[in-house]
Amino acid sequence: MIAFETEQTDDLKFVEELCWKLLSYGAGDRRSAMRNVVVGNAVDGKSFMQTVTLRRVEVADRKVFFHTDIRSEKLNAIQQSGHLSWLAHDPTNRSQIRLFGETAIHHRDALCAEHWAKTKHPSRRCYLSPEGPGTRIEGVASSENKYLENFAYTMEESEAGFENFVVVETCVEWMDWYYTHSKGNRRAEFEYENGVLKSMGWRVS
Repeated sequence: MIAFETEQTDDLKFVEELCWKLLSYGAGDRRSAMRNVVVGNAVDGKSFMQTVTLRRVEVADRKVFFHTDIRSEKLNAIQQSGHLSWLAHDPTNRSQIRLFGETAIHHRDALCAEHWAKTKHPSRRCYLSPEGPGTRIEGVASSENKYLENFAYTMEESEAGFENFVVVETCVEWMDWYYTHSKGNRRAEFEYENGVLKSMGWRVS
């Protein structure tokens, strides 16, 4: 938990810095409520939303990242729209953060390789599956390959999963913070251009 006083939330600059601290904490600590966030976009009149793990936050450039499989349906939707909305919520800190921005896909590049090198043995299993996420199957089994189910593959064998591994980056253009408190709710909005804060202001909560 990140401790702060309610009175500090009257300061817009403090709020902006607080939001990025909360997100950074989410990316770095598995116990954080903002570790798991919702991403969504709309394609052809349909809204697609999914929970993902916040993997990285670059505060200086106002960027957020998560991992996915190149075969996943959500990646097709992301590539079509070119933008993503994010929703992070931490009830302990009474804070909800919404983000929106242009998205880039990293596949088999240096940043992708950097993230892949940090993935643990168990996390690589889904990228080794012969079936992509969302593929229809006959039963509940995730794969017919027992060595995947039993994590029997070696770290060297798991390198084959890199072909399916993708890092999704969003450069934040807009951020909205909503804070609930018995002394009065707060809501603030921030706009960015190429990672630089351009405007900020209060909104009716």
